[in-house]
Amino acid sequence: MFQPGPGYNFTSANGVSTLDLAQDWQLLGEPDQFQVSVFKGASAWGVQCRKGFVRSAIYRKTAAWVIGLSQFEIQKFYGFPTGSKTTGDALTAADSSLVDLGGYISINPASVEGGSDNWGVYVIGCPPDDDVGTFVPYLAIMADGSDADTKSEPFQAGQTIKYYQLYNSNLQDVDTPAGTVTLTLFNFGGQAIYNYNCQKWKVADVIWDGSAFIVTQTHLGPMALASPVSFEGFQYVDPASPPAWFPDPYYGAELTAWNGSWSGYTKDPSGATVEV
Repeated sequence: MFQPGPGYNFTSANGVSTLDLAQDWQLLGEPDQFQVSVFKGASAWGVQCRKGFVRSAIYRKTAAWVIGLSQFEIQKFYGFPTGSKTTGDALTAADSSLVDLGGYISINPASVEGGSDNWGVYVIGCPPDDDVGTFVPYLAIMADGSDADTKSEPFQAGQTIKYYQLYNSNLQDVDTPAGTVTLTLFNFGGQAIYNYNCQKWKVADVIWDGSAFIVTQTHLGPMALASPVSFEGFQYVDPASPPAWFPDPYYGAELTAWNGSWSGYTKDPSGATVEV
């Protein structure tokens, strides 16, 4: 009797032949973008993630109202526990459907020193703490409640970055044939950021169930991030008594912390995300 190929098998009993399909047979087709998987290693659990495309608005820290649109491919983990990354042996990013050339991030449960029972894989991003760089989406894995998890949380609900058109006014007396008339002159200035913010979108939960890490996928496929920048209207600013957020927007310290170091974690932007 002929055998049809890998993944299939014929069995016969009492003159009846049965076609069996091996459970690990994979259907042909492209893998799902951002699919997360876990495997058991000798001393830790390995977390792998498929590469994926992200379409996102790009903007700067101080001029968020100047928006572009770009598409990126995420090719590496940007944020991960220090010392946990193993890079794969693919020659180029194009040679593997997984990030980090087919590599993985090693994690352990809370019963192991430095481990955690609750991990998350995210797409995150924040404008650099300068007036030059723009927002770039990155891939990160972090333990719940870690310094990385805390500092990468959106600075306020909705992940929105608000800005206003500024103006002020003054009174001007004008002589007319009918007498003196007092006019209110409105002076429109530039735009100003009300608050800074970052973005954080969950891709998967990786949770310890007592014997193994279980992946719960919360996003699968290409990702399109809505622009977080919101025009809030016109704002009167008295030069003698400006509002608390002008000229220094709210959450400046949080933006600096996002762009700073995260205890116990490495942040490596080199080749992590590529604009395409």
